[in-house]
This record gives sequence, structure tokens and C-alpha cells, in this order.
Amino acid sequence: MTTSQLASAPGSDTTMVLFSGVSLLILLFWYLATDKDRVKRNVGTTIVLLIAVFSFCAIISPSNLIQVIKGEKELSKAHNLSGGIEIVGGSAFIIEVQPNVDEQTLEVVPLTPSSMDTAKTILEKRLNDSGTLDAPVTVQGNRIEIQIPKIDPADAAALKKILTTTAKLTIHEAHPQSAQLAQLVFEGEETIPGYRAYPQEFKDPETREIVGTRYVLVKRQPALTGKDVAYARANYATNTSVGITLTSSGGKKMETFTKSLVPGQDLIVSILDNKVINAAKLSNDVQVLSKNFEITGLDDIEECEELAKGLSNPMENDIEVIDERTISATLGEATVKQGINAGLAGLALTIVFILLYYRYSGIIAIIGLGLNILILFGAMALFGASFTLPGIAGIILTIGVAVDANVLIYERMREELALGKSMHAAIKAAYEKAFSAIFDANITTLLTALILFWKATGSVKGFAVTLIIGILGTLLAALLCTRVMFAWSEDSGLLKKVKFMNLIPQRAFDFLGKRKIAFTISSLLIIGGLVATAIKGDQHLGIDFVGGSVSRYEIPEGQTVTRQQAQDILNNINTAKAVSAQIEQPAKGNAFLTVKSSREDAVACETAIRENIPGFNEKVAHESALSGDIESDAEEFVVEASFSEVSPTLGGEFLENAIWALALGIFCVLIYITLRYEFAFALGAFLALTHDILITLGIIVLSGQEISLIHVGAFLTIAGYSINDTIVVFDRLRENLKTKRGDVRDVMNAAISTTLSRTIITSITTFTSVLVLYLFGGASLKAFSFTIMIGVIVGTYSSIFIASPIVYIYSKARGINLRREVLESDLESEINPADV
Repeated sequence: MTTSQLASAPGSDTTMVLFSGVSLLILLFWYLATDKDRVKRNVGTTIVLLIAVFSFCAIISPSNLIQVIKGEKELSKAHNLSGGIEIVGGSAFIIEVQPNVDEQTLEVVPLTPSSMDTAKTILEKRLNDSGTLDAPVTVQGNRIEIQIPKIDPADAAALKKILTTTAKLTIHEAHPQSAQLAQLVFEGEETIPGYRAYPQEFKDPETREIVGTRYVLVKRQPALTGKDVAYARANYATNTSVGITLTSSGGKKMETFTKSLVPGQDLIVSILDNKVINAAKLSNDVQVLSKNFEITGLDDIEECEELAKGLSNPMENDIEVIDERTISATLGEATVKQGINAGLAGLALTIVFILLYYRYSGIIAIIGLGLNILILFGAMALFGASFTLPGIAGIILTIGVAVDANVLIYERMREELALGKSMHAAIKAAYEKAFSAIFDANITTLLTALILFWKATGSVKGFAVTLIIGILGTLLAALLCTRVMFAWSEDSGLLKKVKFMNLIPQRAFDFLGKRKIAFTISSLLIIGGLVATAIKGDQHLGIDFVGGSVSRYEIPEGQTVTRQQAQDILNNINTAKAVSAQIEQPAKGNAFLTVKSSREDAVACETAIRENIPGFNEKVAHESALSGDIESDAEEFVVEASFSEVSPTLGGEFLENAIWALALGIFCVLIYITLRYEFAFALGAFLALTHDILITLGIIVLSGQEISLIHVGAFLTIAGYSINDTIVVFDRLRENLKTKRGDVRDVMNAAISTTLSRTIITSITTFTSVLVLYLFGGASLKAFSFTIMIGVIVGTYSSIFIASPIVYIYSKARGINLRREVLESDLESEINPADV
């Protein structure tokens, strides 16, 4: 999912969205302010229905829905949901704009917002000229990100040439002694003030291979630049020249420039992207050039077309592609099927478990879960956000943890009913007492998701968007929708008695008594992981962090390619760095061959693989989807490949951002819990959270996985999950300290024992959903889901055996009366749940 962008909607639509939002806020304040059960039920129902209707209309507009009902439009084309390139195929580029160098002072000219806007406008024009009107172009600092969905690899390669052609044209006067001095100046043996040497390549007329290079010495200050070009066109008569028409001011500059030259003697040098493409003298019969002239000496018509297209929209700065990802449509289709199947399977298992365990209350929880998913889809459609592979993972994860709030409420309800309260009183008390834990747990998870959204880039940001919307939807569905459903069930007589299954009996365990064993196990795991990480160095880092190239080929059905076969092919070519081959076999569908190499070796590796594996080099006719005079190859490979390339510079930035995201996420959680609770609890949560991430990281490294950007999302998700578990225990512990007497250690053990059923149920549902993702979600999601599974296990363990013991040890070592501190803090910061 790319960064959510508000679609440019007509004024009436924007007004409608604003009016709807304000109306919902008014209703929400009314709901919170009233003490009357019937009014609260009716207002809450209105809020739920309005949100459901708005979300549905955001996904499918009423006009489109009518067309679907009439059979005039297919449902698949009527909705407003869009897929990212991982799902529908396509390409994504991150282009870095380089600062210019002043030719007079040789100082770097800093990039300005105006120059970035100019670069963005030029790239948008090039995309529009090629027919890719729906490709979003966004500026991020000195970089421009372009997402081009639904474009095949052959067209993507052709379009990349157009996008990355700087077409920085300058025209200069040559030095009179250029032939003697140019090479000396270029190699640094001579310095001529005010002049600079450029290379000019010569090619064999028949083979078009470079056979030599000479150098031309020209004035640094150009006589004309690409800004002076009005338009350019390829000359189809010669196939080796481009006709140039200058602007009015450009024509005057050309006249002034050529008047100062001596016909037949002085050279006019055309330099394109720091290379001499033409060096010619004025003919004796041509005294002055004006608006129209030609650049000759190009290789073929394709080069002429690329140059003409570039000169029509010339860049003022050099540009470099530092990140490129191309996904074939077939691979995207296979990926989305696997993701959807895994999501449906995870949802089905969750629904079955909830129904069996909570019965009628489970039906209410499922309705709440349905509203949560509807809100999630509606928000993404409203703000034009695209589904990506990490986004699908976020949805599946949301399904797994969305039941947590309901489990908290229902387990509280079980306790209240066990105390002999009436059903109405038990339901009301359950929601009031569970509110604090639900609110704090989701707010801390929201903090980590917001930080991930802020620091992440590309598709991982989509995971953060999904998680943010899912958290907000969970709060609304669990605290409002399900409570309204219970109110209607009571008032209508449908619900007369609440029954739950009880697989986990209430027993008291001495968890704190096992703290020494737990600390020893954790210490060994952390030390072992850190040692393994230190030994492997950056070998465990994927291309997202160190740069490089990854190519994936879908092996045709019925064909067998082994890892050793592919590796032997790669070992027989000369590469700058080590290359590796792997075979990925998903639970269903065809296998994939993955080749990892440096960016410099990527082309050589692809050529070797295609030429030496049967069938990989076969081609079929290709019908380009590009318009205008941009032509991609007439043929495309039968075995399509998906590519990812990251420059080492960008990879280093990704790694730095990942570390900052994790550090800031943990720090914000520490600050929040310190403000909400006491420092002893904040310290316990902070150390337990650090413990979970370190152990998970160590296991990932020991398992041989390469850490990529998707792992950053997984680690922050683990942080949110871990803190969620810990806060639930802490919330019950603080409640028990206020209401129960006895030794603090016994109170802590009782709190952990009381919340144990909730902890196990939530862990099982989450782990099961992610396990389905691991088994059936495809190779792309396997690393993510494996990390989450480890995190769920470690997080569950730490919330029981690590977090509370740390609070106990710290308070005892500092001589703190934890019970008194909780009572004093509660008077200042307790959230009143009675209005919810």
C-alpha cells in the first residue's frame, strides 16, 4: 500500500465527507454524554449504521451499485479499491535528483523545492505522453517515487529508459586547441581556466560497438541549454538525427552565439548527459544558425526517439534510479490468490473458534469483526490507498488480534457473572472494567504503527496504514458496536443467559517463583542471538539494507529446476560479487527461482539463466500498452521475471530508518506507560519489549533468514502485540493492588493467573491466523509470518514470566510501596470508562 493520498474529489463529495465526519462526532459526543441506557443504545446504533453505510458507499458508490444490480457493470470493476504493484503487477521507481554544479564557481547548487517540483512535472509529462496517466508521482525530499501499476516487464523496461533519460543538453564553443589539450585536461594533467573536457565515443558503423573514445575541450559556460528547446522530433528519413526547434529566446541566443564563430574553423559542440554527441563546424555557406537545426551522429531510430522525447521534456538536474521493483502480472495474481486464501482460512478458523468458545456472544463478536473489516476497506477506498502484500499481511494480522478486545470483555463478563451479578450488571461492569486495558493496549500499538508509517518507505508503509485503520476500527467495533448489539439482544429478549466454554480453569500459579529460571533462559537466548548476529555481520541483511538485485522467475508447470543447477550456471560467469540461487516451493502453485546478486551483475545473471535453462529464453509476440512513439520490444519472454534493485546508499538509509523506527517505537511506549502508570510498570514493559525483539531477532538470524524491510513491520507489530499482552496483565495487577490486600507478590501471581485464559486465547487465535499465512500465504509472506509467530510465542512468555517479575524486583530493590503509588497515581490519571 502506498502512502494514503486523498483523491481529488469534486467539491460536493468533499463537502459530504466533511459533513458526515462532523455529524458522527456530534453523535459520538452525545453517546458519551448520556447516562440513559436506551438513549445510549439508539445513538450508538445510529453511529454504527452510519459508519457501515459510509464505508460501504466508499467501497462501491451508489451509482456503481445500481449498475451492478442492473447487470450493466461487473462487480470487480465497480468497487473503488485498488491494488499495489505486488498484487496487480507493475513497476515502482525511486529516482534521486542530483544537485547541479555551477560551471563558473564549481560549487554545488543546492536543490530547492522549485527544482524538485520541476523534475516532478517533467516526469509526469513523460508518463502522460506514454499513456500511463494513472501513475502517481510523489516527491520525498530529493527523491521522486513513481508507482506504475498494471504494466508488464517489457513495457516497464521501455518506460524506464524514457523516465531516466536526463536529456540535459548543452551547446558549447570548443577550445581552438581542443585536439591537443582535451585528453590532457580530462585526465587531470592540464588545467585550462574556464574550460572542461568531455568524452566522445566512436562506434563501428556495422556492429555499433564502441571502438574508440576521443575528447573535446569546450567552454564551461554553455551558449544554450535544454531550456531553450521548444520541441524535438526524430528524423525518420535519416534514422540517425533529431530536428531541434528552439524557443524565441533560444533562437536569439543561437544567432548571437554563431555570429561570434568563424565558419569552417570553430567547432560547435553538443553535449548530452555529459557526453559529446555531436561536434561540427559551421559550413562556409551558413553564416548564422537560428531556431531550427539538427543533431546528427546518433545510432538508430530508437535512440533518436528517446532523445527527442527527453529533449521535449528536458531535466534540469541529473537523476539516478536508486530503487526499482518490477512485478509481473502473473506473479501478482498468484500472490494475491495465496494472500486472499490465507486470509479467508485465517478468518474462518477465527470465526469457528469464537463461535465454539463464546457461542451467542461469539456471534456478536463476529459482527463487530465484520464492521472492523468494512471500516478498513472503506477508509482505504476513501483515501485512495492501494492494497499491497504487506497490507494484506496487516489485514490478516488485524483479524487475528481484533478478537483480543472481545476476549477481554467476555472474560471480564465471565468473572462478573461468577460473582452472582445479573446479566445486565455483568455486561455493564465487563465493558467498564475492560475499557482501560483495551484503550491502553491499542493506543500503544497505534503509537508503534504511526512511527512505522512515519519512518517506513514503499509498500511497508502500507502495512502501517492497514494496522492504523485496523486499530481504530477495532476500538469502534469492540467498544461500541458489540455493546449496542448486547443492548438490543437484552431488550428484545434474545439474550437471557450468557454461556461460555471454559477450557482454561482458574488456578493460582506461583509465576514469580519461576523468575530465576525464566531470566536464565531469556539471558541465554539473548546472548546467543547477539553473538550469532555479531558473527554473521551484514550477511544476515537483505538487499533492502545493503543494496543489490533480486530476480524471481516462475518455473513453468511440469518443469524441474534445481538450486544446484541454477547455482552452477551462475558460478560459470564473471561477477563482481558473490551470487546465489534459491528455489521457493509454495504450498500451492508453481515453484520460483530466485537469483540474488549485486546491481552490476544483474544483467549478466539474467542472461546466463535465460540462455542455459530450457524454456527460459523463449519469446512470444508482445503487444505494448504504451502510446505515442515509445516502443518496447516486439517480443517478451514466456517465463516472465520480477525484479527488485536497491542502491547501497538507499539500503543504508533503510537500515538507519529501521533502527530509528524500532528505537522510537519502544521509547514512545515507555513514555506513554510512564505517564499512564508508574515508572516501575514502564520499566517492566520497556525491558520485556526489548527482550522480545532481541530474542526474535536472534532466532531469525539463527534460522538463516535475511532481514528485509518487511521484518521491520514485523518487529514493530511484535512490539505492539507484546505491549498489548503486558498492559492487560499490568491493568489487572493495578486493579488488584487497589482492591485486594496481602503481599504484593501474591497479588501479582493472582493477576497473572486471572488473565491467563485471555492471554492463551488471544495467543492461540493470533498464532493460528499467522500460521495459516505462513503455510498458504506464499513465499513472499513466509518470512513475515515466521517472525510474527516467533514474536507471539516470545511475547506471551514475557508477559507472564518477565514483565511482572521486573516490576516486583525493581520496586522491592528501591523500597517502593507499589500499592500506595498506584493509589496516588490513579487519582490523577485514571480514565473514566463509565461513559463508554
